[in-house]
Amino acid sequence: MNTTETSTVPALAVRPLDIDDLASVTDLDQAYVARNACARVAEVAAIRHYARGGHAFVAQREGETCGVVLAHTVWDGARPSVRVVRLIAHGDAFEVLDRLMGAVVKSAYDAAVYDLAVELPESDAAGRGAVEANAFGVAPVLRFERVLGSRAAQGS
Repeated sequence: MNTTETSTVPALAVRPLDIDDLASVTDLDQAYVARNACARVAEVAAIRHYARGGHAFVAQREGETCGVVLAHTVWDGARPSVRVVRLIAHGDAFEVLDRLMGAVVKSAYDAAVYDLAVELPESDAAGRGAVEANAFGVAPVLRFERVLGSRAAQGS
């Protein structure tokens, strides 16, 4: 009699982001910021904004959040686009990052938004791999930033 072992890895579920995800998303974001020396984005107002937009998702295994993608629609006067501003998986797990990017692509397509952009720190090799696996290419642009007002004085 031949027996085969089955995998006991719990299923990965991806669902829309909700304000109740604030604590787990904040934890993921803080770890991401520490690894990639970038600005935090997981704040109460930001999570509310992303949750309303329909393009932000969390990944969970057995009810525990293991990844998040924060994305929103931008209108430039000509046509809409979806902009991904954060893509995180606990331990940089490719499966999680890939599924989250797939959810964003599907939500954009379902909303008839056909232009998507992703911003990642140069140090985020795992995120880049997942984005490229979802048929994104590097755009030949430079992004410049400037902070004004009291935030500039604080260095944020």
